[in-house]
Amino acid sequence: MKTEFYIAIRYFFSKKKINIVHVIVFLSVLSLHISTFSLSIILFVFSGLENLNKKFYQINYPDITISFYNEKNCFIDNNTIKKKIKSIKGIIAISKTMEKKVFLHYKNKEYFISLKAVDTEYEKVMEKFKKIDLTKDYYPDHLNIYVGWNSIAYYFPILFHNMNMPDKIFFFYTEKKKNTFIPFFIQKKIFIKGIFLFSKKMDIKYLFCNLSDLQKIIKKKVFSTLEIKINEKADINEIKKILFKKFGSKFNIKTRIEKEKIFYKVLNTEKIFIYFLFSLMTFITGFNLFNVIFILQLDKIKELFTLWSIGFSLYRIKTIFLYMGCIITILGCYSGLFTAYVISTIQYRYKIFKIGNKIPFPIKITMVDSCMVTSIILIIGILISFYSSKRISRMILDYK
Repeated sequence: MKTEFYIAIRYFFSKKKINIVHVIVFLSVLSLHISTFSLSIILFVFSGLENLNKKFYQINYPDITISFYNEKNCFIDNNTIKKKIKSIKGIIAISKTMEKKVFLHYKNKEYFISLKAVDTEYEKVMEKFKKIDLTKDYYPDHLNIYVGWNSIAYYFPILFHNMNMPDKIFFFYTEKKKNTFIPFFIQKKIFIKGIFLFSKKMDIKYLFCNLSDLQKIIKKKVFSTLEIKINEKADINEIKKILFKKFGSKFNIKTRIEKEKIFYKVLNTEKIFIYFLFSLMTFITGFNLFNVIFILQLDKIKELFTLWSIGFSLYRIKTIFLYMGCIITILGCYSGLFTAYVISTIQYRYKIFKIGNKIPFPIKITMVDSCMVTSIILIIGILISFYSSKRISRMILDYK
């Protein structure tokens, strides 16, 4: 062990009676501890939000969607397109879908809701989606729909009394004639065939039906969107490039990651602001460390002068206080990080802290956040320690 480091340790862990110097040293460690803890917790919460958002998009949205940039255009429903896509390595399932905003008249009540028509492959693309038939009856002159489990009570309270009571549904449609799109409404009676299980958001937002049923109503074998599921190990960006080459620039090919982009952009901007804010707070807190080292220098000036007199160089004496500053910084940093780990682990396992007594605060410990916090605190602490230790030369020479 270097002599300078040994002296720094002795100064820090002095067994003398506690005095104001020791109290100030303790407060300096505590202030760095609180700065590290606060920054760590906030960044872990942000990482938890990011992780929660990823899971949300994985549950509710397909990996890749293909549609026309002009929403009025539709795909012709044949197997050519599917064969074209299935030859691409990494694609697991492809579903043809069509979405329409509908006006629902039910029991003298009116609702606006989205109707989504899907084919049999949709359950493979969206694994959380399940359709359950509540009756074997099928009405070819009606639109047979599936209602979300979480929306039954809200939209269709009468279902609990009379499952077979149909009513009317209206939806807006456009038909192309001589390069002109002619809008009109289609009116159809509905029959509630069953329920679907997806997620709370999708249950309330959508009604589902079979794509073939909707195609019969509009009398056209078309669909508007292709929804694709890919292998977890496949490169989603590479698959997008291949799809773009096959389909061309007329098509809007969007990955799930691109849908998340806006959220991540906001999240990363907020993270940068937090880094800046807490770096500034740590720098201000660092003045505590600056004062501590100065007070320690005043407190130990006689001993330091003695060391200098017996041959210790000024550089080595400076190093003692650089080590002191580093010890205070490291102790404050790692104790704060450890406390943040403990609190985060408890929150992750037991969900103690909640938003509105319902939703637990999401939290996720990551190495990136830990390294960023450690780097910020240590760099600021070491820089302040280095600058503070430089003044000891003048103090010793003046004491002489």
